[in-house]
Amino acid sequence: MAQFIDIACGDYSSIGAKPEEARAIAENIIAQYNDMSDPASAKTRLYEQEKFSRNRCKIVLFSTLLNLVNIYKAYDEVRDILKSIRSSDVAELEDEKLAARLEQMLKQEKFQHDRMEYERSKSDADKEPTEDEIRSSFDRQTARLMAHFKFAITLERISASVYANLVNMAIRQQRAQTASSKQVAGK
Repeated sequence: MAQFIDIACGDYSSIGAKPEEARAIAENIIAQYNDMSDPASAKTRLYEQEKFSRNRCKIVLFSTLLNLVNIYKAYDEVRDILKSIRSSDVAELEDEKLAARLEQMLKQEKFQHDRMEYERSKSDADKEPTEDEIRSSFDRQTARLMAHFKFAITLERISASVYANLVNMAIRQQRAQTASSKQVAGK
């Protein structure tokens, strides 16, 4: 676990690879740890990435469809594509309204994209912790785990995967306690 904390702080010397490869390996190791320790947060991050990717695909699709209409006047082909993506209501518009609606859909997706980019950049800027903050975060987490499970944890002797599973177990137990106390309070 101590090596993992060093890696999380940016010291990749324990990985034993070229610097550019070591960084990619470190990011993968950290992602695996995050997935193990808090699967709910990992699912949220994955959902956000999927939403972002879907948005980018829609931008490309609507741009292409708009070009097909404006340049090639390929209204029938565009309508077929729109029907295949379950946009039959748009596909049934008249030719001149179809182009305007595609343009509106493209603008909406670009607006969504800009908003997601802004939120990502804002949260990324807020989340750049220093090495001291990372280390003290693990210290606090270790203290909470020791209090929760009532046994000592030595970071030099415990593996990162065992530690991550302890974090996961503690989170699940605390959520279960919170849920049961809400049920009791609600009765």
